[in-house]
Amino acid sequence: MKLLPLVQLIVALLFISLIGACSDDTRVTLHKPHVYKGNTDTHKYNLLSQEKRLQQRTLIAFTDR
Repeated sequence: MKLLPLVQLIVALLFISLIGACSDDTRVTLHKPHVYKGNTDTHKYNLLSQEKRLQQRTLIAFTDR
């Protein structure tokens, strides 16, 4: 008979958590297509040095080929 209060407590907590998940927040963020509003990328290396570094990494990783 002590199981019934425990079950009622679990059901009550489940009900409260389900109701609490509902929200009246109806704000919607609309984004314009093809418009990026973030920070611009500032690369540490230029394109040539990046290509050189990638070639070096490839040679290290694929020495058997």
